[in-house]
Amino acid sequence: MRHGAGAVVGAGGPDGSEKPRLTVATWNMCGVAAWGCGKYGGGEQKDEALRSLAEDHGARALLVQEACRGDLERARAELGADWQLAFQPYEQVDDAGSAAPVDCADDRGEAGIGILAAAPLTDVSPVAAPQPEHGLRRGILCATAQTAPASQTAPAAPTAAPGGGLRLCVAHLSLPPADRSDRGSELRDDQLAALLAAGTAVPSGTAGSVFGGDFNSSPPESDRRDAWIWPAAYFDTVRECAQEAPGQRSGFAPTHENGLKLDYLFTALPRHACDRVDTGFSDHEAELLTVTA
Repeated sequence: MRHGAGAVVGAGGPDGSEKPRLTVATWNMCGVAAWGCGKYGGGEQKDEALRSLAEDHGARALLVQEACRGDLERARAELGADWQLAFQPYEQVDDAGSAAPVDCADDRGEAGIGILAAAPLTDVSPVAAPQPEHGLRRGILCATAQTAPASQTAPAAPTAAPGGGLRLCVAHLSLPPADRSDRGSELRDDQLAALLAAGTAVPSGTAGSVFGGDFNSSPPESDRRDAWIWPAAYFDTVRECAQEAPGQRSGFAPTHENGLKLDYLFTALPRHACDRVDTGFSDHEAELLTVTA
């Protein structure tokens, strides 16, 4: 099911220029059965949903969380030779400090975050941000995607930043502490700051950036307990996919089945449309943002 927000108010809209437009999606795939995701389908259903976001809804870049590496690799192969994948696994850290990957089970590989794009991905960079000393470490990952069709360009060197590209960053933030008054144990504020710095540090010659993911956080004015975690530039210097006015900090449609908005896409580029898609195979809806790139 698709929920269309249509043209974004005050976002520029069609201007008659020849600049290309590109649609970026973020989706928490809920791929780890041990985390209660078994009821949302297996690898085949997740791959079907990824292909639908690309083929039916026009997404040319997909920022994913709680994804299984095997599912992403199969989807990449099924989408065609132009598609590339960057992946960063989660780590589960025990009380002794030993880290181990999170396994999706059923031969679907490690769980983590990823970027799928219909273009060469270069300058792939994990972003340093505070993570729990013990427990699940999620993360932030960035890459530069060429906006020209990959079939028309030769792949660049892995560390090159091609001109005309789009910087993409995917994040999955830590869950809030049980006691939200304990700021010493809160990590999302520093993670949001690290994501903002990485997402707005656009390489020379690129068109701009889109960054987002599952923030495990409500918008600032929707949950006053969490309002302080948001750096001031969010919703201001950069705008969110569904943001209809410069001052909007609440009133966003939910993206999770619990009735909260947890999933975001931010950019400083002109925005032209924002949509939500219920894939039927996750507890999160996908959010899709169309920008001038």
